[in-house]
Amino acid sequence: MALEIRPHTQEEAAAFTRVPSIVFGNYSGRPPSGDPGIHADWTLCAFDDGVLATTYAAYPLVMRVNGAKVPVAGVTAVGTLPWFRRRGHLRKIMEFDFNRRYEQRMEPVASLLASIAGIYQRYGYAICSTSVRYEIDPRWINFVPTEPAATGRWREGSPDELPLLERIYREFSRPRNGYLHRAPIIWENGVLGTRTDFGPVEHGPSLVAIYEEAGEPQGYLVYAAKFLEQASDNAGPGQRVVVRDYAWKTRDANRAMWELLKTFDLANRVWVQSAPTDDPAPHVLLDPRELHATHRDHLLSRIIDLERALPMRPYSAEGRVVFEVRDEMCPWNAGRWSLEAGAEGAVVKRTQESPELTLDISGLVQLMYGQISPSLAVRYGRAEANGSAPLAIWDAMWRTEYAPYCPDSF
Repeated sequence: MALEIRPHTQEEAAAFTRVPSIVFGNYSGRPPSGDPGIHADWTLCAFDDGVLATTYAAYPLVMRVNGAKVPVAGVTAVGTLPWFRRRGHLRKIMEFDFNRRYEQRMEPVASLLASIAGIYQRYGYAICSTSVRYEIDPRWINFVPTEPAATGRWREGSPDELPLLERIYREFSRPRNGYLHRAPIIWENGVLGTRTDFGPVEHGPSLVAIYEEAGEPQGYLVYAAKFLEQASDNAGPGQRVVVRDYAWKTRDANRAMWELLKTFDLANRVWVQSAPTDDPAPHVLLDPRELHATHRDHLLSRIIDLERALPMRPYSAEGRVVFEVRDEMCPWNAGRWSLEAGAEGAVVKRTQESPELTLDISGLVQLMYGQISPSLAVRYGRAEANGSAPLAIWDAMWRTEYAPYCPDSF
């Protein structure tokens, strides 16, 4: 067997598109368009005896990590044709990609949204955010007595107002943790649902509402209400409102979103497809159990270059930790390090000191995003600490202002 790993050529673009369409059950039987929407030089493919067997790509993204901009490789389009599986093609591609990104000083972190999280945790990835889904009958949208009504007004918006939506989103996401810097294609294909070259968007194009206070935009709601059916018990309306995205700059703007959703009298369900674990809704709604909140793993990330990645995020307290990392696939990360965080930022360097904390690279990326704290990592068995380890200080260092969360697919 001859195995070749390289980007696909222009002539191979249709074959690249075909593989994920088969893997993810989107194969139509028609010839692929030949335009995967991904630059060829962002891809890596495994060719097994000349046949394109495995696909892999990574968008160059920028992600907020505790408010700071971090370059991230957004891994996507990963798949192997069934008759080429169990041969280690994906592992070889990842080893190739990690090496080139490290040697060429490309993105020091990789992130993805996995169909099966277990696949990627074998390669040093870890779950770095949790997503919450709400499903509520709008008649149950009521507020605790201490929550005052919003004072602004809604108006109908339009996808043509994308610059305004981008401005609100940038202000909203700037201090947050896990949010992407959205390129136009993310808005068009995902949030607004106006692109069709990647396949149909569930429930069709989006509707947009803008919330204003004293004439100044303070939030938005992007939703679709395209699916109509009779309720299962044949009683009442059956429309389903799907919330795709929302952002708020004021407390009133967040309350106003739920007030607006309550007015959908033809709906028996409002679906908020994704929300962070620190979303206000469970704390301000009168009957939070009616949200039927379900939690699921979402963003997975992997540190490719520890020495470059860790100083990029802000730390919430001063302190120093000496730690040892295990990393089989990226051996340049393995060994003993010191991290010293202060008012001027963080410094990471090699050390010969005895480690206070020992963990796998997958545990370290969870600390980086704030998915778990050092003390929880030790409690859960994701890390080992010596008896004198100052876990309280480390917890304060690694704390993030917001829970990690990424609202976008890529």
